[in-house]
Amino acid sequence: MNRIAVQMDPPEKINIKGDTTFALMVEAQSRGLECYEFQPQSLAIEGGAITARMRPARVNPANAEQPFTLGEPERHPLGDFPIVLVRQDPPFDMAYFSNTYLLELLPATTRVLNNPRAIRNTPEKLSALHFPHLMAATLIAHDRELITDFARRHGEIVLKPLSLFGGEMIVRTNLDDPDLPRHLDELLSHSAEPIVAQEFLPNVKETDKRVMMLEGEVAGVLGRIPAEGNFVANIHSGGRPVLSSLNQREEQVCREVGVKLQEWDIFFAGLDLIDGRLSEINVTSPTLTVELRAVGGPDIPKLFWDKILR
Repeated sequence: MNRIAVQMDPPEKINIKGDTTFALMVEAQSRGLECYEFQPQSLAIEGGAITARMRPARVNPANAEQPFTLGEPERHPLGDFPIVLVRQDPPFDMAYFSNTYLLELLPATTRVLNNPRAIRNTPEKLSALHFPHLMAATLIAHDRELITDFARRHGEIVLKPLSLFGGEMIVRTNLDDPDLPRHLDELLSHSAEPIVAQEFLPNVKETDKRVMMLEGEVAGVLGRIPAEGNFVANIHSGGRPVLSSLNQREEQVCREVGVKLQEWDIFFAGLDLIDGRLSEINVTSPTLTVELRAVGGPDIPKLFWDKILR
């Protein structure tokens, strides 16, 4: 193995200060692996052969102005690469969905991480529903009456879309909130997909955690503290990262979910926990490894490649 292919967002748009894809490529390059980047829309299949229009990508972590040195694009058979990383960000739309079908047709000699079938079958905000006993009260619906009744029964709730990420369009509300109808209008008109309604957990400021999972086992824990006056702890929404650990209940949650991750062939995942309850299982493009390392946590990209190359 001397090269890898990375399906990713355009390198020109990446902020290397907090990008896990870049960190994974830096670690791969340090081990002598040549990196090639390609965009999902460049995939093609003809006669059973899958190709992608790729560019050789040398990463320059010490050069914030020019973090990538990119070669000329050429079309290559993707099956010639022993490792393909799937690292483009959500939304998990039909383009993302269809892309997993193409990647699934690669030969067994090419390992795709995460497994494209697992990505397709494990959408972030829905896969946690396999563990209802580990979650806060949750409703998935596109029915205004059901959502309103959920608010009536649970008091303070959180509403969020299914397919976005990074804390986008997440709102906290209740039945007495005069803005509840507007929130529902915005979320329900955003997409034909159902939305998520969850019981609000008031301990979010002390208990929001991202748990890095490699091969179904805990590899590191990052705490996320919401900004003053905010309840959303996502780092992209202003949350502050801190080094954290798991209590006994959280360890049990991770063990139970970890067994399923192995069964589903999900190599790298990020579990989101709030107050010991499972919120999401991130598998499309897990992030926050740079932030974890910056606060004194383990080097997840190093552990990632240790496991792949052992």
